[in-house]
Amino acid sequence: MRQHLIFDLDGTISNPQKGIVNGYHYAFEKMGMPGKSEAELVGLIGPPLRVVFADIYFFSKDDTDLAIQHYRDYYYGQGGMYENFIFEGMKDMLQILHAKQHVLHVATNKGLHVDKILEYLGVLEYFSLIEHYNEEKGVTQKHQMISNILAHENIEKENAIMIGDREHDILAAHHVGMNSIGVLYGFGSKEEMDQCKPTYVVSSVNELNEILN
Repeated sequence: MRQHLIFDLDGTISNPQKGIVNGYHYAFEKMGMPGKSEAELVGLIGPPLRVVFADIYFFSKDDTDLAIQHYRDYYYGQGGMYENFIFEGMKDMLQILHAKQHVLHVATNKGLHVDKILEYLGVLEYFSLIEHYNEEKGVTQKHQMISNILAHENIEKENAIMIGDREHDILAAHHVGMNSIGVLYGFGSKEEMDQCKPTYVVSSVNELNEILN
């Protein structure tokens, strides 16, 4: 039976740090909050934008909407999404998994243009289904994205695994009741992974390749 592999995007397939940090710099400056450190902004990579602005920085709803628009103006309008590179060895691994008839999917908190980003990275062709953050459809939680993939493809959860670098990836897999792989080469820490307890933990793309193949 074919295995279904569900990948997070940021910090799992690619490193988007430069574009995301620049997007946050742009948004916070527009909101009158300049001068945030690189370390602070790197720590924001992973959660949805609305969670960052509303739940972490306690912006009002109107200010949250405005900050999200500023961020997207930079990230999607000024090319921030292309300030991004695929992790070494990832493209080869995806190509091999696809050739072995594994079915690959993406579940990401990015809200727009995920297909364009994957195309830019040179790996769009390997993925069957892409689920992303979509407020209009009420898809705002990672476990909803995973559940949508399982339902759309008629997948038994025993035949699927979630792969991600942050706790919300792993906790979403727990919520659905499926196995997970936490990767340490992205933006999550070992302590974060120790707390959310994925089925497996890997520190490199090579280790991930060994498990999946």
